[in-house]
Amino acid sequence: MKPWVRWAILAASVAVLVVLFLFLRPDNGSDGVTPTPSSPAVTETASPSDGVSPTPSESQAPERAVIEVTYRDGAVRGPTSFTVTQGERVRLLVHADVSDEVHFHGYDLSADVTPQEAARIDFVANAAGVYEVELESAGEPLIELEIVP
Repeated sequence: MKPWVRWAILAASVAVLVVLFLFLRPDNGSDGVTPTPSSPAVTETASPSDGVSPTPSESQAPERAVIEVTYRDGAVRGPTSFTVTQGERVRLLVHADVSDEVHFHGYDLSADVTPQEAARIDFVANAAGVYEVELESAGEPLIELEIVP
């Protein structure tokens, strides 16, 4: 491997770590939720007129894990294997230099990604197992997500 490639990988890794630190630190000035690496959660809300209590506010809700993936020049940049705990709220963010559909197998969730807009999939990791997330049309695996009890 050429030395400049090593430096580029190191620089990209440091940039990813800085971004993750800024998003995952407890005092990030946001809504009081401390994100952690994991998968997104689907939030259902109810209106007061249907006799069901509304979903608790974000400040009362459990923490959300954030998994951020970048696909560029035909390859995933960064880690490709993640583990979250069953019941955890997860947000999956996929950035890509191509337009495609991001498909979360097993949960059958999908979102479109373009070079201008990241795909975002929020869910609750309620089914234990190992699942693949891929660029559907390209057939390119992005990550493997393990949900443990």
